[in-house]
Amino acid sequence: MISIPWYWKALSLSGLLGLIALILIWNTQLATVQYVPLALELSLLLIPLVVLVRGVIQNSGKAYVYAILISLVYVTLGFLSTGAEPIYGYSMIVLSIVLYGGSFMCAKMISRHNKALALQQ
Repeated sequence: MISIPWYWKALSLSGLLGLIALILIWNTQLATVQYVPLALELSLLLIPLVVLVRGVIQNSGKAYVYAILISLVYVTLGFLSTGAEPIYGYSMIVLSIVLYGGSFMCAKMISRHNKALALQQ
């Protein structure tokens, strides 16, 4: 069993669940103008995040690497949203950075563990 400090996993999980909650609440309740159909926007924004939840909970190395990559996409979306909806954009940027930092450190810990196992054999 890989021992990842609880705070890195909590940081990654809070960034992931925070992004999911932000996107759901903002687009269903707080958005002033809906540029694309709601179902399309929610599915495009939420499916990549929801797919990662199980892997992050189970400490999957691949899930953490995918979370790192996906967080970069959401940082870009946050920067693009800061003009029309600054609160939404900046919140997305902050949560994406939280997801990136936590996932990066968890992936690093898993990589160190795998290298140690390889050296033992």
